[in-house]
Amino acid sequence: MIEAGKLSVFDGGLVNLVTFSISDKSRVLVLGMGLSGRSAARFLLSHGASVVGVDRNRRLFETEPDIQVLGALGLKTMTEEECGDVTHFDFVVASPGVPGSHPLLQKANLNGVEVMGEIELGCRLASQGMIAITGTNGKTTTTLLTEHVLAESGRKVKALGNVGAPLTQELLALPADVNIVLELSSFQLESLMQQRLHGGVILNITPDHLDRYASMDDYAKAKCRLEDCLAEGAPLYIEEGTYSHYSHFLKRGSSHRLYGYHPSSYIYSDLNAVYREGIKAFDLPSALCGKRSHDLENSMAAYALCADQDISGEQFLMAWMTYQKPPHRIEFVLEHGGVKYFDDSKGTNIDAVIRAVQALPGPIILIAGGVDKGGAYTPWLREFKNKVKSICAIGQAAGKIQDQLHGEIAVMTCSTMQDAVEHAQEKAVPGDTILLSPGCSSYDMYRDYVHRGEDYQSIVRKMTC
Repeated sequence: MIEAGKLSVFDGGLVNLVTFSISDKSRVLVLGMGLSGRSAARFLLSHGASVVGVDRNRRLFETEPDIQVLGALGLKTMTEEECGDVTHFDFVVASPGVPGSHPLLQKANLNGVEVMGEIELGCRLASQGMIAITGTNGKTTTTLLTEHVLAESGRKVKALGNVGAPLTQELLALPADVNIVLELSSFQLESLMQQRLHGGVILNITPDHLDRYASMDDYAKAKCRLEDCLAEGAPLYIEEGTYSHYSHFLKRGSSHRLYGYHPSSYIYSDLNAVYREGIKAFDLPSALCGKRSHDLENSMAAYALCADQDISGEQFLMAWMTYQKPPHRIEFVLEHGGVKYFDDSKGTNIDAVIRAVQALPGPIILIAGGVDKGGAYTPWLREFKNKVKSICAIGQAAGKIQDQLHGEIAVMTCSTMQDAVEHAQEKAVPGDTILLSPGCSSYDMYRDYVHRGEDYQSIVRKMTC
């Protein structure tokens, strides 16, 4: 039997742990057998629980090697249609991609069967210290930067959650003295209840996932749930503009610490240096000097968390200088014939594309599209003016992009990534930038954003060699 963990090792407030245990008598339904669902199933099986994995895709059970391995460990599988009764389960673990409106989750709630996410399961049983980062854009960059700075400063640390490996996958072997930096999506926060985080950041909240949420307010409320998961007295850092828009969804005013560009913020920058509580922490490196930017805001957020762990400004700056951004986030691919190619496949919402365009010199030929997430593309019209000369639209959203932007920006619909790159090259002249920044999910054409970015880079390299 495994029981709820002890007080964790990150500095911070008192952790409120729910009494919880798993034994060989536990009966658990795991809904959604993607990466996090498989991780949760393995974690539960390793502690003796009886686990049933449910997914709508029967073919997944036959073709996914991980599920076949789990079957040998005792996992039973069935499709959603075959799983009618949930009352005999002790609790349900739902994958992040499964919305709360799913019929099986509704049945569980009606019958008093507890529903939790994979992150909640891990948090209930972990003894490691945790801090967390959420927001629409910049989560992965800030999470990995925080991990990098702490590691370079001699701390034992691991980034988990929505970046890298699922939390429950690593808990099986992770020592108790390793600090965990969690990247959390809105989907993961929907079902997170454990008040055990010793610090958190909300980077920004801009339109995203409106195919899942009924309104921007519902999406913002999900992000703001991070506050509910903090240990008593633990700080919540919030970008100052985000706070001004969504503070009405927050409760604990005493724990809120703003960061941004206003001198009244707890962490702020005057574009020459970063200050903490009004005292200069470090001078900005040349790459961040002189203008407001997404990179500077991410760096301030990471510094806020690191400073609470007694990392000095000098230590932070030294580690920042050796940090490499994750792939597919405004990643330079190559320059050929005076044209530069960038891969921002991780830019999966409207605002992320705007930030990528702002970060690069124009003129830009943009490759965008994929699975539409419910928002409007019209904000691009103002932001792209005199910067984006044309758009190559791909995937399911291509028609919507053309309908909303055509007439103001030249839009060409393309059937494949190959077609889009070829069309962009035909339009490009020396001094132009060709940028893949989709503003959409990838699942209509690719496994994920990584697969999409790799395909783009492969096509670019073959066509320019």
